[in-house]
Amino acid sequence: MQRYLTFAVGALLLAMQAAADDTAPGFAPPRGTITMRDALAAALLGNPELSAVALGVRVQEARIVQAGLLPNPELRANVDNFGGSGANRGFDASESALRLMQLVELGGKRDRRRAVAGLERDAAHWDYEVRRASLLASTAKAFVAVLALQERSELAAQEMRLAEESARAVDAQVRAGAGAPAEALRARVAISQSDLARMARQRELTTARVALAAAWGSPAPTFERTAGALDAITPPPPLDALLAGVDANPDLARWTTEVAARDAAIALEQARAVPDVTVGAGPSYYADAGGAGIVVDFSVPLPLFNRNQGAIDAARAQRLQADAARRAADTDVRAALARVHAAASDAYQRAGRLRGDMLPDAEAAYARTREAYNAGAVRALDVLDAQRALFSLRDQYLDALATYHETVCDLQRLAGAPIGDLQ
Repeated sequence: MQRYLTFAVGALLLAMQAAADDTAPGFAPPRGTITMRDALAAALLGNPELSAVALGVRVQEARIVQAGLLPNPELRANVDNFGGSGANRGFDASESALRLMQLVELGGKRDRRRAVAGLERDAAHWDYEVRRASLLASTAKAFVAVLALQERSELAAQEMRLAEESARAVDAQVRAGAGAPAEALRARVAISQSDLARMARQRELTTARVALAAAWGSPAPTFERTAGALDAITPPPPLDALLAGVDANPDLARWTTEVAARDAAIALEQARAVPDVTVGAGPSYYADAGGAGIVVDFSVPLPLFNRNQGAIDAARAQRLQADAARRAADTDVRAALARVHAAASDAYQRAGRLRGDMLPDAEAAYARTREAYNAGAVRALDVLDAQRALFSLRDQYLDALATYHETVCDLQRLAGAPIGDLQ
């Protein structure tokens, strides 16, 4: 846990520096070809929501200062027995006093206020860590989406070019009397289908690029491409190993601080049940006698009715509430981890089967169909069908790779592991 917090403190300081100015001076959106590390670094520096959460730590730091301040002294002045009638006419019989009053807090209220404020500051740190981990995971997934759609768009464009070549070959066969006009129509339909798929992939890529740029607060992408080894996949770690380290997840780790803060709040409310004392002293002047004296004040409330019992009970209930919420969060994270682990394992197996068996078979079938076409044994449309089957499997393979990397990002987020190993 200590290593996790040490790793994160640098990013927190950078985010707080950027949050000090709405324009985040010194931050420039990434340009050219970017890697996942570039995207994650840009998100940590430029994301406006993360900067806002970082400022919450400053708020709590200021509250610690406020919680440790002593009550201000009070200056009281009073004049009695003046402006009346008879002997009390004017100020002849007046009595005046000037006193300096000070509230003395008992029961350790000041120390307990500071303890609560300090734990709330620590909770704000964890709020930052939760948001930071979520941001890194969402940015990594957005990066994977762009990387996969780049390749799927290129694949769709390549499929369309091959469809056009096949259509030209069919037209040539029809003109030579070796093919039926219906085959030319089917070839043109295949071109239209490929073009629609290409345009759909391009629209998806444009949307994904905008979503990735938004991670670091840019309204439009300034980078040209993303770079990474999408096909570099390894089996997901065993679920038991991930569950063993799940306490590093900031969504769970924060509850240790949250529960401690609720305990401190109970102690504070119990301290508030102890009556405070107000003491004061000052000179008093008697006009009729022409003399002066010293007045000493002492007051303390009698806790007969209000012993802060309602606030104490509420603080205890909030402590029980925190325990229940911690258990619920632990259950949710572990269930989500099991579910995402199953999805990652499925994507890994699907990608492995496509790469190991189905794609090689489809490539061999396409190659043999082309050889048969060149030998005049099959029609051009047979080549087109084999080509479409091959490209469909290639698209499925890219989809499986993207799903694998996205689910791995979720696994890393849930397990509290560093996010982003796709370089």
